[in-house]
Amino acid sequence: MTRRRLGLALGSGSARGLAHIGVLKVLEREGIPIGAIAGTSIGALIGGAYAVGVTPAEMERIAVSTDFRHLVSLADVARPTTALVNGRHVEEFIRDVVDSQSFADVRIPFLCIAVDVNAEREVVLRDGDLTSAIRASVSTPVVFAPVERDGRLLIDGAVLNPIPVNAVRDMGADAVVAVTNLGLPTSRVPTFSNDLQDCSAESGRINDKSLTDVVCSRVFTGVMDRLRSPSVYQLASGSIDLMQRGLSEQQLSVADIVIAPQIEGTAYYSFFDADRIIRAGIAAAETAIPYIEALLEYDGVYAPAHGRA
Repeated sequence: MTRRRLGLALGSGSARGLAHIGVLKVLEREGIPIGAIAGTSIGALIGGAYAVGVTPAEMERIAVSTDFRHLVSLADVARPTTALVNGRHVEEFIRDVVDSQSFADVRIPFLCIAVDVNAEREVVLRDGDLTSAIRASVSTPVVFAPVERDGRLLIDGAVLNPIPVNAVRDMGADAVVAVTNLGLPTSRVPTFSNDLQDCSAESGRINDKSLTDVVCSRVFTGVMDRLRSPSVYQLASGSIDLMQRGLSEQQLSVADIVIAPQIEGTAYYSFFDADRIIRAGIAAAETAIPYIEALLEYDGVYAPAHGRA
């Protein structure tokens, strides 16, 4: 029996999107081949890296070993006209991750989603320089400066399409697994998640953070948590997060399976909590494996025994 071609739609979610790494670790461990990937925002970064051959283990090493000082160094402050951060250092970071490769170099067909501000429409990026495409897809309005690419002014794809199920379906995928970090969907699509009380799956921590890094990250998190008067960053990220939750429902309703890692107490800036977020992705993906296997081998209409795990 010929297995169906699996498409993976990786959604937005800022730091919570690090759970994508855990999902990829499980799919790779179980030998499940991925035939196409579409990503939005952090889903574009992780999906693009995987498409050019960066392993989930390598991505985990980068995520877990990123300390407070490195994270701060990526924030090159911009003039307060279009955004808080220019994004040049972020672009350099992305270029290092994908090794300056282009869409022509990918091992797995890949595309990512951005939004053309001037045309007020979604843009599918599938050719040319991979770094600038991913940089455009992660450009949260107000936080990161938009990207000029091919005569267009591009921002975060999550503004219009936070989980690109339609895009990966258009790539010819026979079955689509969507990974969302925006909570459990309300649709009746089979959805699999982790137990919030037990994220004990081993992710393979690479480096323990120094005492200085731990203290700095805790101070930063504490300050962010206590900024009750809304900052520009909070307003931008919080507003987009609310918008994404509504927009994602329509896309998730046409996926075959949804993996929705739940990470209690995790905010959009919690990159310091990478280890726990990745473990949540692992645990959520493990619950879905039997159903993904059945989905790929089934020739008719897929109908699992129950719709939510």
